Amino acid sequence: MRRHLISIGAVLALGARALGAQGALPPAIAADVARLFNAPAAVRATGALVVRADQIVAGDVAVLEGPVTIAGRVTGRVLIVNGDVTLERGARIDGDLIVIGGRVSGQDVATIGGQVQRFEPQLRYHADGDRIVAEIGEVVPDTGHRAPTRWLRKLHCREVSPICPLLIGGSYNRVEGLPIEVGPSLVLGNDRARLRVDALGVVRTVDNFRWTSENLGHDVTAKLSDAHDREFAVGGRLYDVVEPTERWQLRDTEIGLASFFFRRDYRDYYNRHGGNGSLTLKNGHGVALTFTLADEVWTDRRDRSPFSLFSNDAAWRANPQMDAGHFHIGSLALEIDTKSDDQNPRTGWWIVAEAERGSSPAVTLSPFSLLARGMSSGGPPVPVTYMRGFLDLRRYNRLSPTGQLNMRLVLGGRLGGDPLPLERRLALGGPGTLPGFDFRNTPGAVDVMTCSAYGPLAGKAALCERIALAQLELRGGFGLQAHGHGEIEDWFLDVDHGAQWVLFGDMGRGWLVGGDARLGELHYREAAFPPLKTFQGDVGVGLDFNFIGFFVAKAVSEPKEPMNFFVRLRHRF
Repeated sequence: MRRHLISIGAVLALGARALGAQGALPPAIAADVARLFNAPAAVRATGALVVRADQIVAGDVAVLEGPVTIAGRVTGRVLIVNGDVTLERGARIDGDLIVIGGRVSGQDVATIGGQVQRFEPQLRYHADGDRIVAEIGEVVPDTGHRAPTRWLRKLHCREVSPICPLLIGGSYNRVEGLPIEVGPSLVLGNDRARLRVDALGVVRTVDNFRWTSENLGHDVTAKLSDAHDREFAVGGRLYDVVEPTERWQLRDTEIGLASFFFRRDYRDYYNRHGGNGSLTLKNGHGVALTFTLADEVWTDRRDRSPFSLFSNDAAWRANPQMDAGHFHIGSLALEIDTKSDDQNPRTGWWIVAEAERGSSPAVTLSPFSLLARGMSSGGPPVPVTYMRGFLDLRRYNRLSPTGQLNMRLVLGGRLGGDPLPLERRLALGGPGTLPGFDFRNTPGAVDVMTCSAYGPLAGKAALCERIALAQLELRGGFGLQAHGHGEIEDWFLDVDHGAQWVLFGDMGRGWLVGGDARLGELHYREAAFPPLKTFQGDVGVGLDFNFIGFFVAKAVSEPKEPMNFFVRLRHRF
């Protein structure tokens, strides 16, 4: 890590004239900044970051598109790329402070053990996964005319690979096997705006890459945004893809590993073919509002029995047959993200609120329609107009240097109009929501987690029109570590982040709106909320090692249910 810092210092004097002359970072500095940001760090974040007065960060801090506020102590280097930094009274940085394309405030009231290096021009870069790549090339001097010759052009891979480009398009699943996306990506940009176009074909590995329409698709996207994607973005997309009905419960990686290794797919799927356009407005501080209009055809997809490492002779859980129709969709989504860190948040909010209106003149009902809609399949197609909302609210609270109390509330479902199509239905149960209950195998003749009742057909599809879920967890570390040398004031305590114990509890259920009064445990009036005594609940304990966690959960509302052991990548939420 230190050699990158020396490299920046060596070219500082040589680059000073170039900085003033052409208004851009010299190539050597731009490359070093990207290497510094990609190097291992104790904290790496995108967007606003706050280091509180009582907080000690043991190691380096790298932040992309700040702003950054430091009131506590950082024992390593601080690198801010394209953002401002504010140092509050008493702040301490033991290493260097490097600011690219931003301002430094409060330097006179803080202690900085290393050098302060600030570069006025912003870094031009593009993202490759979690890494950034400096865009280095000839910049045409500004003649006062914004001609196309001023734009930087670069054809690049979306993944660092000799094949340009080739990447995984989604998680391994029982419908596609492994979807692989192949195609070019093009970036055009200057210091004010950036255009990115990805033209990707989708090839599915199921059936040994057989060249059939069912195994091929496409995903073409175009996005125009401000230079650093902080204020606005206008996008368009054309697609023929396999889509999960509920993406919010588990991460794609978790779905793929469970499917490939253990033949357990925790999602259901349908096919989306069409296009959309979107407009996103951002305030640069973790708040984004996105409006989308789409025109797409929904069709059914069958499970195809791809290979799995274990239990390869067992049958996959059937992918439920979905409703089919041509839909016109408008949606509005609000995201608020003030988390202290994307991967390991200690404080802050993460809120996603969505509202969607969809309509189709003719929807072909699935065999589940009698339970889901009170109508039987096999008849003529019916018109559908629906309104659906979804809220995922998470709060992370730091209680002590080693302790956290984290909370999550999920509310979703029908807001008005006709009963929801199956593609927009919801369910609970399993490792992502109520891990004390097995996925799609909850007890009782009437299942308040999937909103199904009786018979072998029930329980295999998500049928709830509304759900409510509350999750609570208490975390703690296993101790403190002492660091330092010399005099007492040079010593400090740091949290051992190697592992955390976790105590948690979950409570939730789903229900249907209106409908057959004979199924009173499932149906409630439009404005009614089910009594809390009808909710299912569990408690559990686990060990979380940041990148992986091992947990045991026990249902408390159904005492006869056995304990469930499950594994999560990263944190539960």
